[in-house]
Amino acid sequence: MALVSAGMRQRGEFGNAPAIAATFIGTVVGAGFASGQEIYQFFSAQGMNGALGLVLTVLLLGVAGDRVFQMGRVIQARSYPDFLRYILGKRLAFAVDLLLLLFFVILIGVMFAGSGTIFAEMGLGYWTGIVATAVILIAVLLHELPGLITANLIIIPLMFCGAAGVAVFAMMTRCSGWPSGSADLRWFLPSLQFSAYNLILALPVLLSLAQRYPLAKTLRKGGWLGSIGLGLMAALIHGAILSHLPHLRNSPLPMVDLARAAGTWMYWGYAFILWAEMLTTLFANTYGVAQRAAVRSGWPFRFWVLVLTMLGIAIARAGFVNLIARFYPLYGLLSLILLIAILTKRLPAAAH
Repeated sequence: MALVSAGMRQRGEFGNAPAIAATFIGTVVGAGFASGQEIYQFFSAQGMNGALGLVLTVLLLGVAGDRVFQMGRVIQARSYPDFLRYILGKRLAFAVDLLLLLFFVILIGVMFAGSGTIFAEMGLGYWTGIVATAVILIAVLLHELPGLITANLIIIPLMFCGAAGVAVFAMMTRCSGWPSGSADLRWFLPSLQFSAYNLILALPVLLSLAQRYPLAKTLRKGGWLGSIGLGLMAALIHGAILSHLPHLRNSPLPMVDLARAAGTWMYWGYAFILWAEMLTTLFANTYGVAQRAAVRSGWPFRFWVLVLTMLGIAIARAGFVNLIARFYPLYGLLSLILLIAILTKRLPAAAH
C-alpha cells in the first residue's frame, strides 16, 4: 500500500511539471516572440551562430529559473518585491520594484494595444480586439493562478503546432541556403539580454508557482521542461526565418509574413495564435501586478484585476508604445543586473 501511495505521489509530482512548464513558456512567449521579430533580432540576425545563442538561452533560463523557484520556495515570497528584497537588500529592492512595476503596467497597456491592432489587421475592428481581450482577461484571472495555468496549457500547444507548421512550410519553400557561421562571439550578448529580459518578465509568475508547487523536484522538472520547450519553439522560428532571410530582414512580423505566403487558413490561424500569445503575456503581467497590489493594500486580488484592465485600456488608447521604446534600454540593463544577482546569490540552506 505504501508503495502504491509513493508511486501515485511521484506521478502527481511529474504530472504538475507540464503545468509549470506551460505557464513558464506562456509568460515568456509574447507577441514579439510569436511574430518572429524577437527571434530575428536576438538570434537570426547572427546567422547560424544564433543557434549557439539559443543553446545558451536554454541553459541560462533553466539554471536561473530553477534558482528563482528554490529561493522563492524557501523564503516563502508572497510577491516579487519579497524576492527582490532577498537578492538585492531593502534599499536597492525598493527602487528596482518601482521600475519593474512601471514596466509591467505599461506592458499591460501595450498588450491591449497590440490585440486591437491584430483585430484591425484582420478587418474585425480595433476596439473589438480590445473588448474581447478585456473580457477574456477578467474571465481567466477571476480564477487566479489556476485560471492562468489552464489558459497556458491550452494556448502553448497551439503555439507550438502553429510555429511548427509555418517552419515546415518555410523550410520546404526555402529561397536561400543556410548562412555561414563565424568564429566571433557577437551572439553571446544578445542571448544574455534575451534570457535576462524574459526571466524578469516571468518573475512574478515563477514565484507564485513556487508557492503552489512547493516540492523542489517538481519545480525543477517543470522549469527545465519549460526552458527546453522555449528553446525548441525558438529553434523552429529561427530555422523558418533563416530559410527566407533575404526577404525577411526588414519585416516587422517575419512569421506572419511566412504564414500569409502559406495561404489564407495558415495566415488566419497564425494571427489567432499571435493574439493568444499576447494574451498569455497580458495574463502573466496583470496577475503579477494584481497579486503585488493585493498583498500590499489588503484589497481583493479580483478588484485589482478590474482596475488594471481599465488602466490597460486607457494606456492602449493613449498609445504608449513610444514610452516602451524609451524605457526598454533601462529595463534591459535592469534585467541584466537582476539576472547576475539571481545567478550569484547564495541559495538558502533549505534549497539544497
